[in-house]
Amino acid sequence: MNYLKSKYNSRRTFIKVLSCAIAFNLLLVGALVFVEISVKDITVTVNGKTAQYKTTKQSVDKMLNGWQVDLDKKDVVDPGKKAKLEDGMDVNIKLFEVQKETVEEKTKFDTTESYTSEIMEGESRVVKKGKKGIDEVTYKVTYLGGEEQSRKEIARKTIKEPVTEEVELGTAVAYNGEKYSRVLTVVATGYTHTGHRTATGTYPHRGTMAVDRGVIAMGSYGYVPGYGAVHAEDTGGAIRGNRIDLFFETRGQAISWGRRTVLLYIK
Repeated sequence: MNYLKSKYNSRRTFIKVLSCAIAFNLLLVGALVFVEISVKDITVTVNGKTAQYKTTKQSVDKMLNGWQVDLDKKDVVDPGKKAKLEDGMDVNIKLFEVQKETVEEKTKFDTTESYTSEIMEGESRVVKKGKKGIDEVTYKVTYLGGEEQSRKEIARKTIKEPVTEEVELGTAVAYNGEKYSRVLTVVATGYTHTGHRTATGTYPHRGTMAVDRGVIAMGSYGYVPGYGAVHAEDTGGAIRGNRIDLFFETRGQAISWGRRTVLLYIK
């Protein structure tokens, strides 16, 4: 009796162990079948570079966490991090990056202009050729997906100073076959004998011209159409700026001339 009981108990124990083993094996096989079904082929593109991956993860963020990838909040993931992974899915990641870039840049040169009567009006010549300078410039550059988004200058240092270009502009003109250094538009009035000498000590005569010394140098020769050759020998209290006074032998001639706007050709 005791033998049967003992044998019976041993059989029950064996069956129990066998049942557990079978159950465990079925669970293991089931797990393997589950894993086989849930493996997904995913195409991942990071900043334009693409690779194929297999994963058992169920979502984008879990896949990335499994790779120990910690994305910044400014990084862009398409589809979103919480998106469910499906077989054949494309995941596009654009990384946000900030870099400092230092480059050498050429800088423009300035140009100064002056006037010369040695060449004709409308012509110009370079007296001193300008040269560009060089600056070392540091930029703060932001990228998204490898593409530049913004660029901000944060430092600049001059390595080579630019050279200013010097240009002369011609003022010379031709009139009646004669070359003049320049031509001015002036208001011309007439005056006659006053009994006084001119500012240069001469007695006024036909051709004597009163000028503003700041505009026309004393002693300058020129020509006024309708009047003739002139010589800057005198000044006057009312003669300021682009204004001249022309001498006439009689008061009647001066009155007849009156006040006119004329061209003054200056030698």
